[in-house]
Amino acid sequence: MSDAALPIELPISRPSGATTEAFAACFREPLEAVLDLKTWHKGDDLVREYARVEAEIAASVAAETGNQARVREEVVKKLAILKGAPPQAGYEQVPLEVIKEVHRGLLFNGGTEACDGTVHVHDTLALTIYQIGVSLVSYAGNRGSWSQRLFRRDLRESHGDPVDETIALLEARGHRGGLNQPDRRDGLSELAQRAVMSYAEIAALVEHSRAVWKMGQGSPAPYQLLSGAGNPDMMIRSVRLLRRLIEEHKKFVFVASEPGDRGYLTIGQALHPCEYAIVGTLSERIERFVGDLQFAGRVTVDDRWEGKRMSPELWVSRFLDEVAPQVLIGVYRASPLAPPQTFYAHRDHVHVAARIALADSVLITDRGFPALLDMAHNMCKAQYGGGSLRDVANAAYARAGAPFRYGSERQNRPD
Repeated sequence: MSDAALPIELPISRPSGATTEAFAACFREPLEAVLDLKTWHKGDDLVREYARVEAEIAASVAAETGNQARVREEVVKKLAILKGAPPQAGYEQVPLEVIKEVHRGLLFNGGTEACDGTVHVHDTLALTIYQIGVSLVSYAGNRGSWSQRLFRRDLRESHGDPVDETIALLEARGHRGGLNQPDRRDGLSELAQRAVMSYAEIAALVEHSRAVWKMGQGSPAPYQLLSGAGNPDMMIRSVRLLRRLIEEHKKFVFVASEPGDRGYLTIGQALHPCEYAIVGTLSERIERFVGDLQFAGRVTVDDRWEGKRMSPELWVSRFLDEVAPQVLIGVYRASPLAPPQTFYAHRDHVHVAARIALADSVLITDRGFPALLDMAHNMCKAQYGGGSLRDVANAAYARAGAPFRYGSERQNRPD
């Protein structure tokens, strides 16, 4: 190679003026101190965060609209005396000192563990694979330190005779929705996607979480578990698990990711930051669909409730009458910039539960949603982003002697 063909070595850029003395003069602290991590804050600067919360409360009270004031005076302050209200109904303001205590004593010390799940689907006309992931997350000393555990389960169709299976599959698919289109007529799909994931979230909290307080997303008794996707065994197993959470453990708080009840939201909009209101019970929320539930197939699990055998329909009815009234529904508002959030908690611990959800939510100003749940969701999303499922799908095709294929894929969290 001739000298002319040699690569030209460009000069290295050396910024001028960045002396140690100039750094100290500019930033008013020595470079040596900045490079010492002992001088860094662990996690967020909570002193600054608390000052922000105090300022937001004052600004929100000053900017209260006429409609908010009317709802506050005529509804929020009268929740305790409204007809049919639970004994715990009413509203509370959470002082900043209490939020600090919750951060120290129930959140940052790992006393609360949150769970969230996701389903990633690889869908083709010949094969559907469901990858279900669940993440448990807690703080490990401060907001900037986390502890996490991940659980994953793959469901994929087995292969028999390729001709017979293809014909049967095509006949079955004729009654299903299109690719990636939810179809309640497809009971197996709903069972695999919605019910199994929801069950896994509750089971992770009940059976694997070591924290005193359990935090989940959505309702503690979601429709997909009480309906079991029409499967009576799934429903009975789910109700047993929910009874362990609600009747035995009791220390839990669930926060809806997308609160949809307009009445609750109206009450929530009338709250000042760092306030919560208790407005009703879970039984009121679910009774409208429980009576219409129907189950297909015979029961193959133990169908005794406290020693007495009952039909699947009676299992759901008894849950509605005896277990659901123990769960209260409330709303809270963490920030004037964020929408109010709906939460669920046991009646014996509802005030502590509300304060945990609120204290964790003030850390996310724009959303006003628990940071632990956000982190659990992001852990699942990062871990099960599609690549690992694609590998599973390709391995399944390879075992079947078929070339690698890439079907339609999606990741979601069924609500």
